[in-house]
Amino acid sequence: MNKVEGIIFDFDGTLFDSQHIWESLDSDYLKSIGKLPKPGLKEEVSSFTLTQGAEFLKKEYSIDLSVDEIITGIKQRVADEYIYRVQPKDGAVKAVTQAHELGIKMCVASTNTAELIKAAAKRCGLDRYFCGYISGSDLNINKSTPRIYDIACKQLGTQKENTWVFEDMLFGVTSAKKGGFKAAAVYDEYSNQSRVEMEAVADVYLESMRDWKRIYD
Repeated sequence: MNKVEGIIFDFDGTLFDSQHIWESLDSDYLKSIGKLPKPGLKEEVSSFTLTQGAEFLKKEYSIDLSVDEIITGIKQRVADEYIYRVQPKDGAVKAVTQAHELGIKMCVASTNTAELIKAAAKRCGLDRYFCGYISGSDLNINKSTPRIYDIACKQLGTQKENTWVFEDMLFGVTSAKKGGFKAAAVYDEYSNQSRVEMEAVADVYLESMRDWKRIYD
């Protein structure tokens, strides 16, 4: 049986059913300010933090607003979803509570902002189980490297070889493995096109968070 000291959870698409919010967000924002989105925009910004995405949009579309103003405009479009509406994925609440009962330390590492994800976690009663929220947007780092997971692991105070990263996106799973972490890939409809690759890279592929204990196999 594998020893599990800590778990680093991604948020959108892993713990919470919220990836749909981001699917057309950048395109919708550009349209709202009179800009025509180019083909492939979603794929271009998929691994970016909010700040990196705003910097990209400003440069690529010659937006006459500051990066901070672009970020504010984007956040205003999604804030209500996190504060009032988004819900945990099937099995996520039970997985977190069971992990807590087993004495596993947990935190969240996301490219989203800590403000938004904490609001959703608190509303759904999960905030008390996490020792912190590491936000790539707040730190201006993405998941193309393992750095965000290293920061999260340090906050947990766990040994890397006994710390699991739960991710729904291929780039997250790949970076976690490159960083020396155990990786659990979690099914989400918005990343299902990368399923074969994730199954090959991850230590375990979970059809649902209900199956989280498979990390002990």
